[in-house]
Amino acid sequence: MDRRTLLIGLSSGLAVAGTQTQAASRLNAAATRLDPARVRLTWSAAAGSARVLTSSEPNANLFAMKEVAAAVQSGQLDVAAAISPRPYFLIRTRSGGQVRIAERLLPLEGGRNFRDLGGYAAHRGKTVGWGRIYRSGVMAKLTSSDTAYLRSLGIAVICDLRSGQERTTEPSALLGSEGVKVLSKDYEMGSSLNKLMSAKTKEEAVVIFGDAYIDFIQTLAPQYKEMFESLLENKAPLAVNCTAGKDRTGVASALILSVLGVDRASVVGDYALSQTFVPPAYYLNQAAGATTAQTSPFARLPRPIAEVILGSDPAVMQHALGRMDREFGGPVGLAKRQFGLTDAAIAKLRADYLV
Repeated sequence: MDRRTLLIGLSSGLAVAGTQTQAASRLNAAATRLDPARVRLTWSAAAGSARVLTSSEPNANLFAMKEVAAAVQSGQLDVAAAISPRPYFLIRTRSGGQVRIAERLLPLEGGRNFRDLGGYAAHRGKTVGWGRIYRSGVMAKLTSSDTAYLRSLGIAVICDLRSGQERTTEPSALLGSEGVKVLSKDYEMGSSLNKLMSAKTKEEAVVIFGDAYIDFIQTLAPQYKEMFESLLENKAPLAVNCTAGKDRTGVASALILSVLGVDRASVVGDYALSQTFVPPAYYLNQAAGATTAQTSPFARLPRPIAEVILGSDPAVMQHALGRMDREFGGPVGLAKRQFGLTDAAIAKLRADYLV
């Protein structure tokens, strides 16, 4: 092989390794932690034989990655999670599909719903980059190991959407860490959530809760604006959190993903993951342990309504997004009107956070 042919082959390999082909959208790939030492990778077996590579860098080129397996036929592979601080994987199939994946839920001992917003298909065939934007619930129970792990990921900014009282009640060592900038503002939660206690049916609760999300946009407009400003200034990796990590943070995540060009189904799907990782039963059990059944407000509610309030039913986000469509021309239109994003700013965000 002459030098010119070799260079063409190398550059072609690098280009393929840095993009996600159309076939990759059909791979349905995921990485799930089995135990502290192992991660299970899954993808569509119909794609045929696959090669699996890994790296500590989310967008490492093909030649900088370590091969894990050369010809996997089953669409599933359990691998050692030996790369520090975090393994990222590239799955390349013989049929031409490829996809980069990582664990969506971070493997924390005391974390609540701390996950990566990377990997979603977005604007013009690109994907949201892994390891750049995170979402989380309260961080008060993070262990020293958790804090060290998160700091190793380089998290530079945390947008804490909690009220002043919430932040005082549940402080976090990570939020006080040197080198981590915390964005927070004092405010009072509105009365919209109180209306949920009067809901008579699940359908009523969905509408009231979805409407409360629109209220969040008004109440937390300064916080969401500052969040987008930080992303525009490329102050990342950035994490957004509230208490449960599903409502105020859910709205923030839906806005970010929508601005980056992620489709509606994926935005709603990401929102719904909160009740997979932290089921409503977790909060119900917590309430039962803290007070008697007679005094717990959730214990007095019908179970279907309590599960709407404590979960992340897709219908809630669908209702909220529907209102954004009708009142603002969609979440992108809302972000322009409420947070001052321009077309140029949106283009910059997509250039910075899509791969």
